[in-house]
Amino acid sequence: MYYLYILYSERNDRYYNGQTNDPERRLEEHNHAPKTSFTSRHRPWIMVECFEVGESLGLARRIENYVKGQRSRRYRRIN
Repeated sequence: MYYLYILYSERNDRYYNGQTNDPERRLEEHNHAPKTSFTSRHRPWIMVECFEVGESLGLARRIENYVKGQRSRRYRRIN
């Protein structure tokens, strides 16, 4: 099963979304992976939303790209 997740960095007031088949593992990686990346510069992250999108990795990637393409905080902010 694949999921679309939305993370929020309160420290930098930033959102990040991605897709994965293991949301808990992915959140842990965003918060503790040793490599330098966009998410490593805005730690700590909290998961604000996680949606089940189905068994298809391709569909999960298309949904992720659609959400990223919106570039709207209002669209990404769920709560």
